[in-house]
Amino acid sequence: MSADSLTIETFTEYGIGMLFLIVRLYARLQMGGLRGLRLDDAFAVAGMIFWTMQTVNIQLLGIFGNNIGLNEQTALLVPDSKIDKMILGSKLAFMNWIWYICYIWCLKGVLLCLYWKLTQGTWHRHLVNAASGFCVVTWLVCLLTHVCLCAPVTRNWQIKPYAGDNCTLRGPLYIVIAVFNVLSDICIILIPIPILTKLQVPLQRKLILVVMFSSGVFIMICTVLRAYYSLSSITNLGTALGWADRECFVAAIVVSLPGIKPLFRNTSWLGSSNRKNSKNPYYNSDGYNGFGSKASGKTKTFVTSRSRKSDGFELDGVVHTKGSRISETGSEEHILERTMGPEMPVSPGGDRMAIRVTTEYALESEQGEPVPVRHPV
Repeated sequence: MSADSLTIETFTEYGIGMLFLIVRLYARLQMGGLRGLRLDDAFAVAGMIFWTMQTVNIQLLGIFGNNIGLNEQTALLVPDSKIDKMILGSKLAFMNWIWYICYIWCLKGVLLCLYWKLTQGTWHRHLVNAASGFCVVTWLVCLLTHVCLCAPVTRNWQIKPYAGDNCTLRGPLYIVIAVFNVLSDICIILIPIPILTKLQVPLQRKLILVVMFSSGVFIMICTVLRAYYSLSSITNLGTALGWADRECFVAAIVVSLPGIKPLFRNTSWLGSSNRKNSKNPYYNSDGYNGFGSKASGKTKTFVTSRSRKSDGFELDGVVHTKGSRISETGSEEHILERTMGPEMPVSPGGDRMAIRVTTEYALESEQGEPVPVRHPV
């Protein structure tokens, strides 16, 4: 790939991907304002910063040059006048790996934070905890592999004499990152499957949610392709940089989709249909309530079984205030898991009711005064 083609593709993909991330951040601000921003938003902003530094570095690498592609003979032919610039370019190439690793794993953090919210009060929270721990470990392994692959670290930007393939081409690092990147993506993709299979929403909307939450497969495909083509043309830096940017581009879109979904909550094919006419001022929440749906104020999530005939999950975001229910027009999506047993009380209609697991948050009025929350009976 020529330098001009790489530059055009890099900035085009960077612009579109950043637009998705910015729209996601806008949606979060619309939902809860600055006070509603949470850890997933911090991960997203950090990812935007890392991607920006990576994109800038790609351009600087073309200006200064670097030691990638040299060998024992060609390294000795480098003019002394160019060595300083090539050392700087090689340092940027070394740092670019760090920016890339941190960017990819920050986006994993965005999805894990989302699943943390969605699994409140359910056993699926253990899956999130396990996946989060695994992602932290894989992130550290990739960073340590990058730093320790060539010792001492100063050899990574050595020009004369040639430092060796592990210090310049870094072939083993491509394999390590690809393996742990794919494995961690698989762990994250598996988290929502048990919920999606039992989610009680129309089939059309369920299919949309399945596509949205399984779109991480595209990131895995880009990861594998990046490793394959980069190793196939390992002396061509443009190939590696091009595929790295494509992977970053796809990851930005995939991670942004769940956060952008609340902007379309009034559409019948994607949002919650019974919110179309809601004018409730309390629909400024600090987080997601049900696969990206906006909750009213701060929410309670009830995981319960409403009927003996129910065999699925529903997501019920409910807020009670003094004698009134703010979220009367709340989402039709409920997470519902049947729990039957002889010790369960029987409702007036004859159905056995499961234990209600309530996640409670403090609710504040627009004036900042606390509003008492009434527990469900």
